[in-house]
Amino acid sequence: MNKILISVATLLFVTACATTEANMSNNPNIVTVKDIQHHNYILAEIDGKTYRTAKNAMSPNISFGEKMHVSGSMCNNYFGQGELKNGVLTVKALGMTEKFCADRTLNNLDRKIGQLLSDGAKLTLDNDGQNLTLSNASTTLKFALKDYVN
Repeated sequence: MNKILISVATLLFVTACATTEANMSNNPNIVTVKDIQHHNYILAEIDGKTYRTAKNAMSPNISFGEKMHVSGSMCNNYFGQGELKNGVLTVKALGMTEKFCADRTLNNLDRKIGQLLSDGAKLTLDNDGQNLTLSNASTTLKFALKDYVN
């Protein structure tokens, strides 16, 4: 009898976990690692305003590698080990190069991306997965999918 109860309890637990995972991956409002891993996104908007890269300049970006390694550039390059939980991305030990950029907007973006990733940024993807938004109470950065390899 005990073996049957343990088997039933285990089955219920596994089913509940699988259902929760399935609900999260089917919920378009919750971004998962699978949704963003191995993708590169370039900056398209800052707080609702279109961002245009200066001619011959690299576009600010964010990329997601193996095991949620986050990297990218604004004025400076940044990198760190990310954690994605319930659609919120956090990079606690964010590293960043420290050069001065003549473009004030890019210097300001270094601060914004650092704050977003350190404090936790809510991630959203549009329906076709082409636009990724990182946001908190004061900043919204929208990125367009631009993978290195199509």
